[in-house]
Amino acid sequence: MGRAENKSKYRKVSVWNWMGTLILCSIPGVNLIALILFIIFAKAQSKRSFAIAMLVLELLCAALIIAAFLVFPDQLAQFAADLRGGDAVLVMPQG
Repeated sequence: MGRAENKSKYRKVSVWNWMGTLILCSIPGVNLIALILFIIFAKAQSKRSFAIAMLVLELLCAALIIAAFLVFPDQLAQFAADLRGGDAVLVMPQG
């Protein structure tokens, strides 16, 4: 069990490869496709682990945003209207 065995077990990812990965992950829409492809086809375990962690974080953020819109629709509509500088528009009909 020497160094030769450890080197063959893990592949190194270059700085340029990480830079390309981060650029792809910063493009909305493309990032989800890229992360799924990294999970399936990445040869380096570090890149696969990064893709899994990023995908879990994105799904968690999406779930929190959806929950916020379900729990606070009027407050979020008012906040959006304040940002636009106009009157609030109801997001959900009141019944």
